[in-house]
Amino acid sequence: MIRAKLPHATILTFWHIPWPNPESFGICPWRREILQGMLGSTILGFHTRFHCKNFMETVDRYLEARIEDEHSTISFQDKETLVEAYPISIEWPTDAQVAAWPPVAECRRRVTQRLGLPEGLCLAVGVDRFDYTKGILERLNAVERMLDKAPEWIGRFVFVQVAAPTRGALDEYRSHQERVERLTERINTRFGRPGYQPVHLLAQHHDSDQVNELFRAADICIVTSLHDGMNLVCKEFVAARDDQQGVLVLSRFAGAARELTEALIVNPYHVEETADALLRAAVMPVAEQRERMASLRSTVREFNVFRWAGRMLTDAGRWRLRARVEARVRRFGES
Repeated sequence: MIRAKLPHATILTFWHIPWPNPESFGICPWRREILQGMLGSTILGFHTRFHCKNFMETVDRYLEARIEDEHSTISFQDKETLVEAYPISIEWPTDAQVAAWPPVAECRRRVTQRLGLPEGLCLAVGVDRFDYTKGILERLNAVERMLDKAPEWIGRFVFVQVAAPTRGALDEYRSHQERVERLTERINTRFGRPGYQPVHLLAQHHDSDQVNELFRAADICIVTSLHDGMNLVCKEFVAARDDQQGVLVLSRFAGAARELTEALIVNPYHVEETADALLRAAVMPVAEQRERMASLRSTVREFNVFRWAGRMLTDAGRWRLRARVEARVRRFGES
């Protein structure tokens, strides 16, 4: 519709969530209308090359269009669209912001005091919306399995899950939250002791300072998305760790796994594999933590949100220049 009103505009669209394969997308009754609308874009961005490939295969399946895989372009109704991967990121904290943060030891003291946690524990955190795609149930199952396999960690390992309520009017979301609460209660009943519970479920919104404090206090950050375009929680955790410590356990089904290869990459559906990764993270030597975190921080610092936006705008500028040159050539040929 925008293209119809502004035929010469440069239109950039960024699709923030994963794009499914053609079979899954075919379920949608308005698949042709959605695809046609998106192809009004000059540039269409996704988080990963895999999502670009899914989109191009979907167009090939449901529309009469010319696909140029080599150049990542789709020609539809005499208009061409560039389909490109632009992995989104975060704003890297400035030196002034970092200087204003409480020291890691102070963050640790505040969190343990506020939650009544024992001293000398291994603290793992997860920060998500109460959304079934985030894999909260799967990571809780992994925590339970870890404590089953390594009972010596009972009393010494605590998992804090921040889960901001979302879409509470929908039955599916309410049901998911209830299942998470029941599983949390079961784990705490099985492994809890006087003065100790292994799982703390904080089902309320936390602001950015509170989340940053948790990240700086933690030994492990767990991101077990079942399907995620990117997931910025893992990048925020990395940015928070200017002490070069902490371990990231990351789902292979999050787009970030393609960039953050120094994390411990897991299949969240594989409870045993995730539990083993938690055990490995809990005992990882400081030297290895520093080496991995330094690499992760370098990646997130370099490929920040400004690089993400800049790449799209640069591509848009090149596209406009090419369009002008082609228009001049056509006019010259006609004259």
